[in-house]
This record gives sequence, structure tokens and C-alpha cells, in this order.
Amino acid sequence: MSVLLNEAHRSAVTRRRRVIVNFDVTFWINVHYRNHGGVADVDSFVNQLFDFADDKESQIDSIWWNWGEGNQAPYLSDQLPLYEHPLYQGWVKDGIDIVGLVLDATRRRGIEVFFSHRMNGSDNDLGPFAVIPHKVTHRDLTFRTPWCTHENNSYWDFSHSEVHEYVLDNLREVAERWDFDGFELDFARAGACFPQGTAWQHRDRMTEFMRKMREMLARVGEARGRPILLATRVPENLVGSHFDGLDVEMWTQERLVDLLVLGVRSFDVDLIDFRRIVKGRDVKLYPSLDDHHASDGYQNPGIEVFRGVASTWYHDGADGVHTFNFNFAENMPYGGQDWESHLQAYREIGDCDTIRGKDKRFVVQRRGGGHGPSVVPNPEDWFTPRHAYANTNMLAQLPAVLDLDGRADTLITLRIGDDFREASLINLRVLLSDPEAVTLTNDQRLPAVEIATIGHAGGLMNEPPAPQIAQQLWVRINNFLLQSWHLVDGWLVYDVNPAAVAIGDNLVGLRIEGRGAGLAPVSVEKLELLIRYDDQKRLPPTGG
Repeated sequence: MSVLLNEAHRSAVTRRRRVIVNFDVTFWINVHYRNHGGVADVDSFVNQLFDFADDKESQIDSIWWNWGEGNQAPYLSDQLPLYEHPLYQGWVKDGIDIVGLVLDATRRRGIEVFFSHRMNGSDNDLGPFAVIPHKVTHRDLTFRTPWCTHENNSYWDFSHSEVHEYVLDNLREVAERWDFDGFELDFARAGACFPQGTAWQHRDRMTEFMRKMREMLARVGEARGRPILLATRVPENLVGSHFDGLDVEMWTQERLVDLLVLGVRSFDVDLIDFRRIVKGRDVKLYPSLDDHHASDGYQNPGIEVFRGVASTWYHDGADGVHTFNFNFAENMPYGGQDWESHLQAYREIGDCDTIRGKDKRFVVQRRGGGHGPSVVPNPEDWFTPRHAYANTNMLAQLPAVLDLDGRADTLITLRIGDDFREASLINLRVLLSDPEAVTLTNDQRLPAVEIATIGHAGGLMNEPPAPQIAQQLWVRINNFLLQSWHLVDGWLVYDVNPAAVAIGDNLVGLRIEGRGAGLAPVSVEKLELLIRYDDQKRLPPTGG
């Protein structure tokens, strides 16, 4: 089977999407209600949701509204239970269509609007656990995960046709009731759709679901006279998609999807491999950046990291950037996040031209973290997750242990997507942990550095080494020995000649000598390349 797309559909696929915002609107409404005791004027509240999108420099071209975990509804549904919440129940009683109001407000601004559906969301939309009647009466169609906290808490098993039809009925109701431009099926926010260890064996069942979804949207779109696009959010690479039972190659071969959103909170997105499988097909690629369940060690990292990540993605072939769990307004910060850097990101990261020539940090991914060990293990207590690949960053290179014998380099790949030839400064920054230094006093060690995002009990700091470690450490980039170094706030910082750096992959080697037999190994916690620009001072050109 291969879907034939008409000209109107292909034209819709190619619409400009510099920045796509996946907006967890149910969460925000709940926070607003909790903080203010209600919503006095629903129209004014809806307009607040667009503070950043209304900014005159905003590059937001598409908003994908997520109305919950998919097991309850903020509207009166033929199948799903209405939220047990006075605000939603009051809106329904008063005839207020909150989904339609937000959709219409988006369209009035000329912004593309999608409905985002979490494929196997949890049962705690509004905080406390909620009993889902359809799950209680169909336990044979569900499975449990390590983080199921209630006897009725479980996840749909998509190996069953009955589950397909139930979910399709829910989505058909939305498609027929509201005029969305498209739907996002989010497989990556909560990645488990099959019992542990069975996902890839059931890949054909999920492809069957995708065919049914595509056919349903095609019928509804034909009836209303314009196409409904289909996006899917999948893990950041094909091997992770296979782990989770998602045959993305077949989906693109059969033209079952229009837009692929890649990853959730991963900086390392294999755009080159995805670009290979969509070649010759009308499919756009949008890597995703999460700054709440953030990449471990990089929650609220600032605009320089956002620029570095985006520039690498554009170098590798991204069609735009998808954001998740970013702020939407100055007066509504998400969990204490830096709203200013989010606003700046919305002004810059949607176009490679607006980040060119601006300061950047290129960072190496850390595995795990971001949720809590019952969902995704933390790097300091790492084990291989079995329930799903999505969200885990399990192939990340850090933390990395240095060779105990001091004979071989620990090799780390650092990918850079910036044309740095106009830079005035390039530094390589290394953050180490040395368990042997725990016996030293604080004035005998470098300052400790916080490296954690959410999910680490009590936070997480590195185990700072003694300053003398810099004299034992040999650092090379592309086999070029870095010899000029200094210490900054607990980091070892090396000056880098631009002639040693490549656009694309760079191989960083770290080796420690004179460690001594029987001592605990030193670990690399973070590795970053900092690029600064200054019109008054330029480095010599590459190769000079």
C-alpha cells in the first residue's frame, strides 16, 4: 500500500514551519486554576496562551495543542470521561467549547493548528490518579509498567485490534468535531505501546493502526474539502524506533505520515538517517527540544545551548524545530524556567540565518535522567531500560570513564553544525568527577558544579577533582593536542585553534597519566565546545 497525495495535500505538507510549539494546554489551565481559583474571563485567558506567539519577532508558525493524556477529555465526549474538575465541568455546563475557542484563536493569528494526541498517556492528567472505566472493564487489552502506581493504572496494548478501534474512535470524534489542520500522534512522550520486550515483533500491528489513522483522516478531510495532515513523534533515531515497535521506514515508504517529529529531549538526533529514508517522499523532519524533562544536566541551559543544538540540526537537514514544555508567556513560567531564553529561542532557532554568527555552546549528550528512576534511570544509577527507548537517551556518550591504565584515549564524538570561521574564541570545556578527591578539603579541590536536571533525589553535583588533575590530563581534538588551559568555576577550559575543528563530527580524546594503580577511575561528566563571536577580534581562518 502507498498513499497517493493530491496537490493540495502536498502543498499543505510544505507550509513554512520554522518553530512548532507542542503546547500542554491542559497542564497550564490546571496551573492557572490552582493559582487563581478559576478563570474569570475565558476569552482573556485564551489570549494569554499566545503571548510569545504574538511577539513581533516570533518564528512560531505552528501550534500543536495537547489536551491531555488521551484517556479523559476536556469536552463532552461520546466515549471518554469528562475531566473531574470544576472548571471543565462548568465550561461544559455553560456551553463553552474551550477546544474550539483555542483553535479559533490560533487560526485568527494565521498560525497552523494541530491536535496532539499522546498515544499511551498516563492516567493522571490533572495530578491525582484517575480511574479510566474502559481500562477497568478491558484489563485483557492493557499491560503494566514499573511506574504503574494503582491497581487500575495500566497502558493500552496496541497488539489488539480492539485497542486500535477504541483509539481511532476517540480521534475520529475530534477530527469530525473541529477543523484542525493536522494531528500529531505522540509515540515518544510516553513511549511504551506494547508489553516489555515485544514491541518490534508487533511492528506490523502498529503499521496497521497507522494505515487506519491515515484512511480515517483522508475520509474526514475529503468530506470537508481540504486535507488533514498526519505527524508522528518518534524516538530520535531509527534503532530507538525499532526498540519501541515503530516501523518508521515502512510508514514513509507507504506515505502514511507527512511530518516526523524526532525525539523528545535529545540533542543527538540522527537527521541524516531519517533524511535517507524520506528521500523522494513528501515528508518533513522536525527534531524536538524539551526544556522541562530536559536533557540530563541541561535544564534551562540558556540561549547559547539552544543555538548550538539548532545549528547542528539545520546542518544535518532539519526543516524546522519542534519545542515541547517551553514557556508560552512571561507571566507563566514553566516550573521556574527561564522564560527570557525561551522567548529568545522563539525569535532565533527557527531559521539558521538568525543564529548565524551568534555565541553558541555545543554539548555532548548525557544518558538517562529527566524523569525519576522509576521511569528513566539516572546516569549515576544507570541500568538498561526495557520498557521503552523514547526519553531515555540510552545511547548517549556521557558520563564516560577514563582508562585506568592511562594507555588509551577515551574517545567522544562532538558534533558541530556552526560555520565558526568568523569566531573570535573557541574553548573546549571539560567537567570531571574524581571519587578519590572526596577525602580532600574544599580548598584543595575545584568548585563543585551542579549537573542535574529534574529526577535526581537531592540534586546532583560532580565530585570535583584537585586542580593538579589538569597536569595529568591529555586532551586532543581530531588528534590535535590542546596545551593551553585554565580553570573556570570548576571546569577545565582549553583554548582551541580553529584549524583543529571540523564542521560535523569531531573526535575528542581524553587520557589521564600518573593516576596510580588501584584508584577509582575519573569520569567525564560534561564536554562542551564554546564559540564566541566579536566583530573587533577574529581568529585566523581555518587552516591558517
